[in-house]
Amino acid sequence: MIKKLFLGTFGIALNVVIYAVIILFAIRVVTYSYHFSYQVFGNVAVAEDSQEVIPVQIPEGASTDEVAAQLEKKGLIDDQRAFIVHTALTKYSGRIQPGSYELKPSMTMNEILSVLTGISMEDEDVY
Repeated sequence: MIKKLFLGTFGIALNVVIYAVIILFAIRVVTYSYHFSYQVFGNVAVAEDSQEVIPVQIPEGASTDEVAAQLEKKGLIDDQRAFIVHTALTKYSGRIQPGSYELKPSMTMNEILSVLTGISMEDEDVY
């Protein structure tokens, strides 16, 4: 009798723990997805009030991945994967030009891409 009671209680406790882990995992996935989507489509700056100028050198033949890694390392973007996806979904895809640039953390992804590609944001729709 005590063995059945113990196994029943243990089984319920185990189910509660499993469901709690699943719920916490789901919350984590939803939170990450929201943050990532906001980075891709929100077009926000890393530090809106910053006037710091950061030099960036884009070498000849640099991929979007390499550019994104450099921008994240220098604190100009929050998430390099979001930058890559954002770039792929916009008119700036495949148009980043090599050269030396001065960028600010207060610039949005579209402003950064406009500078790196030489395409004005007013020329046409971004997407």
